[in-house]
Amino acid sequence: MIINIMITKIIIMQFYNRQKELELMELLDQGKPSFLVITGKRRVGKTELIKQFTGNRKALYLFVDSNKSIDILMDEFDRLLKEKLDLPDYIKVDEPENFLKFVTSYDRDLIIAIDEFQRFRKVYPSFITQLQRYWDMKPDNCRVFLIVSGSSIGMIRKIFIEEQAPLFKRADNILTIKPFTVPETFEMLDDMGIKDPEEKLNLYFLFGGTIYYYRLFEKYQCTGFDDALEKLIFSEFAPLKNEVRDILIEEFGKEHSTYYEIISAISQGRCSMSEISDLTHVSSSSLSSYFYDLIDLLGVVEHRIPVMDRPEKSKRGRYFLKDNFFRFYGRFVYPVYSQYMAGNYSPMLGKVRKEWQSYTGKIFEDIVRELLVEKMISDYPDIGSWWNRKGDEIDILGVDHQGKKVLAIEVKNKELDESEAREILELTLDKTKLVRGISGQKLKVGIVARKVKGRKHLEGDGFPVWELEELIP
Repeated sequence: MIINIMITKIIIMQFYNRQKELELMELLDQGKPSFLVITGKRRVGKTELIKQFTGNRKALYLFVDSNKSIDILMDEFDRLLKEKLDLPDYIKVDEPENFLKFVTSYDRDLIIAIDEFQRFRKVYPSFITQLQRYWDMKPDNCRVFLIVSGSSIGMIRKIFIEEQAPLFKRADNILTIKPFTVPETFEMLDDMGIKDPEEKLNLYFLFGGTIYYYRLFEKYQCTGFDDALEKLIFSEFAPLKNEVRDILIEEFGKEHSTYYEIISAISQGRCSMSEISDLTHVSSSSLSSYFYDLIDLLGVVEHRIPVMDRPEKSKRGRYFLKDNFFRFYGRFVYPVYSQYMAGNYSPMLGKVRKEWQSYTGKIFEDIVRELLVEKMISDYPDIGSWWNRKGDEIDILGVDHQGKKVLAIEVKNKELDESEAREILELTLDKTKLVRGISGQKLKVGIVARKVKGRKHLEGDGFPVWELEELIP
């Protein structure tokens, strides 16, 4: 008899770039009792960080499901705690106060991680104030390392950071986990076997620095950008098919469709209150609360003002999506959602490929701005984008008032020949005349592109030039 054995490729993705966070957690673990808060937007790897740290330690992971009552949650916590610690039946920790009293007085080494902790504000707000009381009263022999994490950044701030917060100054430290930077993402993709810089850039345009999506990329054995589009988004069983919709429903319930509309409007280039209102059913006067949720709770939108404006007085603020996948979904999926759910993927994929170069122009600007600001902030303390009400824009404007110098930079997501570059530089120079407050200062204009032919000639004439490969080695 011949036996055929199928060998399945098992993919185990490395744990990347959280060494400093792990070192802090190790330090707090050694100094128990300790209390750590971990926050950051969804999918950035908070839970993975906890799992990585607790892997070979005695630890209990608890998840706060906002769809469950406090009684059901406590029954669940009671069962898990008894299983982990092999507790006798007569010990009852199935009520919030009993649970908190037990864990804050436990005298043996134990890590307790409570994920999506901020949901207690909805499920059972008293849990938070009870934790304050029991943590304050814990005995000296307590050996618990309490870790709480949450994706609703604004809620975590209300619980732990604001002066009137119930757990203000109770945590030993607050870790904000950020998405990976472009260089970090490129390094990870290189380790995953994606060597082509263009493929790496397109994947970053699609997923940003959100680690969860790259885990799916490996799990579904994607070979590159096009393969990821088809396997992860545009197919019947695509794991990201309802990603944005599910997140919005989980956070905002019945109102999720309104947030969907706002995200789609911003992803289509509507950046001001009035423009977003025109493309949604929400009046300008009612948008503020939605923006609070998208900025402070979900962390996928940001509000920017022109670099020369004073934050407290500026009326030229704009809204931008800082999550690349939300931006993609709002641009290419939401406007044709019925077609998407019907499985008519081919024309949608065609639209993505046709518009990709123009669509990614703004994301390319964001990437370059982030990388250049890091390099230039010491020379130009005021740095960012500039625009006026008439539609004139300068991609990056750096100003050093003390040194009386200004640098204006235009960013292009393409290769340029020398004549194209000179024309762009001339236009940028003209736009600087519209900026108030910089007259009489030493002015330079520069350019960033994927490649610039005649670069040496331009630099010889005093124009700073950057190419993509030097910003992302």
